[in-house]
Amino acid sequence: MSPSRAVLITGVNSRSGLSSGTGRATALRLHRAGWPVYATGRSTEGLQDLADEGITTLRVDVTDEESMAAAVKRVTEEHGAVGVLVNNAAYSLNGTIGETPIDAVRAQFETNFFGLSRMTQLVLPGMREQRSGRIVMMSSIFGLFATPGRGYYQATKHALEAISDSLRLEVAPAGIKVVVIEPSPILGSFVPTTVDDLALDANSDLYADFWEHFVEWHGAYREVEHPKGRGRTSVRAGDVAAVVEKAITAARPRIRYRIGIPVRLLRPQRAIFGDRAWEAFVSRFFPTP
Repeated sequence: MSPSRAVLITGVNSRSGLSSGTGRATALRLHRAGWPVYATGRSTEGLQDLADEGITTLRVDVTDEESMAAAVKRVTEEHGAVGVLVNNAAYSLNGTIGETPIDAVRAQFETNFFGLSRMTQLVLPGMREQRSGRIVMMSSIFGLFATPGRGYYQATKHALEAISDSLRLEVAPAGIKVVVIEPSPILGSFVPTTVDDLALDANSDLYADFWEHFVEWHGAYREVEHPKGRGRTSVRAGDVAAVVEKAITAARPRIRYRIGIPVRLLRPQRAIFGDRAWEAFVSRFFPTP
């Protein structure tokens, strides 16, 4: 019996403008290429257009064990196992390290780190049984360095990078491949238009000027404004989806796929600069208090 080709994608959000859209773009691209795709999100209400295309949509909240287990069970019953898991579910918590309530930090890790870890655990038995499978971890350029105001979100991406490297070596004997996707900032992803959009539940008065600058700076990634300057350093959701397809179809996939010029230049630049010069660059280029 051939190994399963069923693709389970987490975090395929509705077209609300509040996400990068990579999950949706990936679901559509793989479906149109003939893969059996299961697109999942915390609600299926906004995924009707995907269902109309023939994509199976399921409710999966990666902080809810029951919904995750049910999705894996459904795919396993219909295809024998999950053939490809795309760990895409995530959101970005805005807030400074000292002022963000610890409950908000825990919630960030529950979705971005513990959720994908548990989903990975759930699909591994089926992949091991068929001695085949591919796990795609959606990281970010911010899994490689950190900036003020998003440190906890960036910490989850750093953690994703670490467990991916451990997992890759652990499951290689079973024929399972683990791939990390590292996009540069994604054009059209959620960016705030006002400080209120940041939904800060910390003391924002302490950093009032910083947050105003933060909102203005991120406006460069608002697709509708046809940005120049920083916008030229970004990539589109469709670009990311194309790389995901490459990662799951390559006989010998790369360990990491770096998408866009900024993420490709980051490692050599940081090595040349050294720690102090790199921090000076970050403090000049990105919003800082």
